[in-house]
Amino acid sequence: MATDNLLGSTVRIRRGWHGGRTGKVIVFDRRTGSFSSYCVIKVQLDGSGEVVKISSDEDLEKLSVQPSGLAV
Repeated sequence: MATDNLLGSTVRIRRGWHGGRTGKVIVFDRRTGSFSSYCVIKVQLDGSGEVVKISSDEDLEKLSVQPSGLAV
């Protein structure tokens, strides 16, 4: 997923131990440079509230959040 900033986004984890689970990105920091680069992503899982570290934004799928059906 080539995205500049996922902070606050609802995502589904594609791979790994937590694959298939959804949550909200609470930490997103990516630095790229000529000598070093890194990416720090932390997702707070729906349901349990557990925070997990994701190694790459390629392991995430951004979900579109549907507005709740509020009665008017």
